Amino acid sequence: MIDFRYHVVSLAAVFLALALGVLLGTTQLSGAVSDDLRGQVRQLDSDKRDLQAELRSLQGRARSDDTVTAALAPRLVAGALRDAKVVLVATPQAADSTVDGVQQAVEQAGGRVTRRVQLTDDYADPRRAADAKAYVTGGGQPAGFQLPESEDAGVLSGALLAYGLLGGKERDPAPAVTSEVVAGFASLRMLRVDSAQVAPGDLAVVVSSGPVAGEDPAARLRTLGDLVSALDGAGRGAVVAGTPAAAGKDGLVGAVRADSGLASAVSTVDHADRPVGQVAAVFAL
Repeated sequence: MIDFRYHVVSLAAVFLALALGVLLGTTQLSGAVSDDLRGQVRQLDSDKRDLQAELRSLQGRARSDDTVTAALAPRLVAGALRDAKVVLVATPQAADSTVDGVQQAVEQAGGRVTRRVQLTDDYADPRRAADAKAYVTGGGQPAGFQLPESEDAGVLSGALLAYGLLGGKERDPAPAVTSEVVAGFASLRMLRVDSAQVAPGDLAVVVSSGPVAGEDPAARLRTLGDLVSALDGAGRGAVVAGTPAAAGKDGLVGAVRADSGLASAVSTVDHADRPVGQVAAVFAL
């Protein structure tokens, strides 16, 4: 008769052998996996160094291109905007350096920047729509301004601001009208200007440098798009100039391009932070 202890010893031997097998197998597998991971890390590190070198090379070529374009820009654009009066409208996302570059190109082309207008976040904030609508429809509109048949605050605001900055197809607004309209929006903290006296223009460039920030970016982009449309309709034309970041889904350049109606009427430039884009903005005007 087989003793019970024999079964215990046999089972213990089986489990011990199984444990040793698992341990040995895991040790060998772990070594193979570790070697493979180390190899992948070495390859990724090599790829990273190659990409960094390629990036440095491309950045150097871009700087070289920018240097040449900046040197040739005055000759390239000379006379292209002779006697044109241009208003620069900067969105809240616009970098000063980009706006400065566009202004310099316009002036090299013979144009005159009548004023720079800096929109604030409040202009396109959906929570301020009621304030904007109340101001535009409050009965204090300048003579000659035709109130659009719309209940949309963005359409109404865009129409009035465009009239103040550019007037209309038939006539330019008086400087007093421009100052009055701009002062009204400034009192709502929806824009800023560098001078109380704002001269009207006949062309407009709307400058943006990145995606729209804040809650409900789609609504903000619609409001900015309404302003672009109004500026294009009020004067001799409008251009939207921005950076590659502004050409994305939540950027103004991207939003204009995605709107078939606006895209067919308004030119866009997506490298306005570089000399080549600034020259392109001049020719787009």
